[in-house]
Amino acid sequence: MKKKIIIALLLCMVTLTSVCAFAGCTTTEDRLIGFDIELAELVAKDLGVDVKFQLIKWASKETELSGKSIDLIWNGLTINDDRLEQFSISTPYMNNKQIAVIKKSNSSKYTDLDSIKDAKFAYEEGSAGQDVAEANNFKNKTGLEAQVDALMEVKAGTSDIALLDSVLGNFYCKSDSDFSDLMVIPNLEFSVEQYGIAARKGDLGTIDKINTSLAKLQANGEIKKLAEKYGLDSEICDLSYESKWDTLSEEEKAGWNYIQEKGNFIVGYTLYAPIAYEKD
Repeated sequence: MKKKIIIALLLCMVTLTSVCAFAGCTTTEDRLIGFDIELAELVAKDLGVDVKFQLIKWASKETELSGKSIDLIWNGLTINDDRLEQFSISTPYMNNKQIAVIKKSNSSKYTDLDSIKDAKFAYEEGSAGQDVAEANNFKNKTGLEAQVDALMEVKAGTSDIALLDSVLGNFYCKSDSDFSDLMVIPNLEFSVEQYGIAARKGDLGTIDKINTSLAKLQANGEIKKLAEKYGLDSEICDLSYESKWDTLSEEEKAGWNYIQEKGNFIVGYTLYAPIAYEKD
């Protein structure tokens, strides 16, 4: 009798799994929200293709892109000279700064660059936060998989300072968040920067299509509406752009033609609010 019950339960599980797969039941991707996620969806719709999202390790983003596991790095990517050499990058779409986040209880201890030099730092591997740590020659530092991990290190007391994007740090250090005991050190900004969307080097066709779409979505108010939803309206850049498609070579158009043929572009992302995260 027990064997029959176990077999029946296993059959039910297999059936339910099949039904869920057929019906398109909720997946991690279905729970994704955030400014960059929803902006990518708007651009994809405007360009007449689908968008898929692939969770990646930030330190492996270059390999993921070159290996065609993803087509775009669209996840609060800071534009700098090295990345301009390595990727084809869109016009800047959002302003950002690198900041230092500490426990509120340490607000009198850590106030300026001189007072933090001997602290324990945490940052995301391969991020602009790591660049800050290395440029300032901070000795006691730990690289982690995600920016949120750096926040958790500070909250747990295993690190003193998280080096983060202001877009993320200001979002999490709110009175109604799980990190309400943390704060941004006032008047201590390491770098002023901008976010861009990266494609494979030489893929000017895809970047041209994205730039053209971003300009259109800004002109019709869609980007403003989305930015207001996430409290980022003051950080959005001027996205005016005129398409250069007709001046591009066939080689430069090949990346976009590849995307059109498969019917989608795949965005590589890491989880952090308000850029890309999972709703409850």
